Amino acid sequence: MRSRSEETINMAGNSGYREVLKNKEYRKLLTAAIINRLGDSIDSIASAWIVYELTSNAMWSAIVFGINKVPSVIIAPFAGAWVEGKKKKGIMVITDLIRAICVAFIATGVLMGFLKAWMIVSATFIISTAEAFRLPAGSSVTPKILGKENLSHGISLTTAMSTVTELVGMAIAGGIIAIIGSAGAIYIDMATFILSAAIISTIKIPNDEESISNNTIQEYFGTLKMGFKYVFVNKVFLFLVVLASLLNGILVPINSLMAPLANEVIKGGAEIVSVISVSFTVGMLLGTVIYPKIRKIIKKEMFVLGSGIGIGIYYVLTVLVSPMYGNALFRYGFTVMASLLFGGVIALINNFINVEFVSSIDEKYLSRASSIMNAMGGAVTPVMSFVISIVAAYLPTSAIFFGTGIIDLIIFLYLVFSHMVVDVLYEDTNPSEHEYAE
Repeated sequence: MRSRSEETINMAGNSGYREVLKNKEYRKLLTAAIINRLGDSIDSIASAWIVYELTSNAMWSAIVFGINKVPSVIIAPFAGAWVEGKKKKGIMVITDLIRAICVAFIATGVLMGFLKAWMIVSATFIISTAEAFRLPAGSSVTPKILGKENLSHGISLTTAMSTVTELVGMAIAGGIIAIIGSAGAIYIDMATFILSAAIISTIKIPNDEESISNNTIQEYFGTLKMGFKYVFVNKVFLFLVVLASLLNGILVPINSLMAPLANEVIKGGAEIVSVISVSFTVGMLLGTVIYPKIRKIIKKEMFVLGSGIGIGIYYVLTVLVSPMYGNALFRYGFTVMASLLFGGVIALINNFINVEFVSSIDEKYLSRASSIMNAMGGAVTPVMSFVISIVAAYLPTSAIFFGTGIIDLIIFLYLVFSHMVVDVLYEDTNPSEHEYAE
């Protein structure tokens, strides 16, 4: 067993945001991420409008959403094994260009009038497949550039800036669509992909060399098998996968039933949805910024247990105070404060999972582990969405939120009293080098 002092990441001295920003290659990576997120946030609104405008059928929106999730669940674990041993920069550049071509096709189809629903579905599948290769490549680049001593600040800064950019993108998307149309907004997304690829192509990534192994079918499957074997004996990895899956499942009600929550429980309209969304995003930004400082003074298990219990309290309390929503001042004041705190809690646990994941996985397994993590954690969302859609047909929104909160509290209170979190997070379970040497 390692002592807790040994587990504390050293954030002293120069390893703050200022030190991270001194790294020229990280600044390029951060700039590319910001540009990418700006385009994606504009595209998300423009694409949703195009699908609805083209089909006038909510079914196609659901199909596009489902297709978008398929590659991350099915293809990503296999993509991660292929990415391992390849030059990560080249993969990131090529996949950005593939995505640029796909969104350009959609925008051109809108302008020329030949776009069909099945074309959007096909383009979405190709884009998501490209992302299934890009994500594991990108996840292994940041620790190569920054090193583990600055990783916490680097991840937090990237997340914070991406959140701000997403907020800005969503705020200006309506105006952009009004001025240059949906196709023009999609072309902006195309331009951001191209610009991102150009910036990434100039980044100097340490030790980003192609391995001589993994070039045949036999070597590929050997790499794939080794990756699965490595991660499934790593107790920290397994715990983080379970935690990510649990959180994704618990967050489905707020993500899918926000409008009914605003109308049926909080007794408001579309403006309440905006208040929740903006407050939640600002809370996530604040939580991300303060994470590195809090990490120095709060033990690992408190991130897990405190965040989990905080989520449960939000769900339960939002329903319990419903009789007081008749007062407009309370309705808006409570909604803002609760959503701010809720967003902050989510940001803290997300950053904890990301940093702990990178810190606990051997660098040469990082791409494979990242793909498996994303696939297993993401698989819960469509399943829970289906479950919630069935439950919502029989139970009111208030009952769903209250029940979700109670289930959440039971699970995390059990973790508190069972000491399971402490036992896993402070045990050195990283497989030995000689056992999994490639």
